[in-house]
Amino acid sequence: MRTEIKGPIAETVQGAIADEVLRACVHCGMCNATCPTYQLTGDELDGPRGRIYLIKQILEGEPAGRVTQEHLDRCLSCRACETTCPSGVEYHRLLDVGRQEVAKAVPRPWRERLVRAAIRAVVPYPARLAPLMALGRMVRELLPDALAGKLPPKPSASATAAPKSAAGGPSRHVVQLAGCVQSVAAPHFNAATARVLGRLGVGVAENPAAGCCGAVSFHLDAVGEARAFARRNIDAWIADLDAGAEGILVNASGCAAF
Repeated sequence: MRTEIKGPIAETVQGAIADEVLRACVHCGMCNATCPTYQLTGDELDGPRGRIYLIKQILEGEPAGRVTQEHLDRCLSCRACETTCPSGVEYHRLLDVGRQEVAKAVPRPWRERLVRAAIRAVVPYPARLAPLMALGRMVRELLPDALAGKLPPKPSASATAAPKSAAGGPSRHVVQLAGCVQSVAAPHFNAATARVLGRLGVGVAENPAAGCCGAVSFHLDAVGEARAFARRNIDAWIADLDAGAEGILVNASGCAAF
């Protein structure tokens, strides 16, 4: 795809990334076949090809508006489209650039800003999210079906039980990301991983200095905040690796991708 990126972004790393991705796209439309939002709405602008055109227009100097913002917001960032792209287009890299540019150009309504700020203030912090999750489970019957269905049941004590210590302790160990939402909503995932590895003689630890991966903030236009979360984890894990940890485990697929 021919493109000519204009404006301040043209001479930046972000501009170079966008240019590379845009030039790789041959606008064949095969990506739409695996895009969940396109399958749901049938709207070309809710598919990867349409969003690529929207981002291309913005980077070439066309004004962005709420319509563009809404179509980019609807993308799940699942990257399913990349699995069917014959040209190997790294769509998610372009989307990240496009969303940031739109966020700069298009102010959100105050209600959206308030909701996004509330999510960022609660979700990345398990100590704040856990009481709300417990309260939601207590009043599940009073909640609307759409909200009640999003509350996972509380895992059993056996599901979250720690692995039994082997005689003499494990000779090897790894570090596992506790995470934010998963540590509250589905702690049995990490517990099961620790038990399996424990049977193999590998100890699993969670560094309390690590936390949210940063994806929540990043997808809600707070890029600087997301980088701070990521940097905190990197600093914590470097110390673990220097101390002998053989690897970092991440059970939440979204966190791993981020």
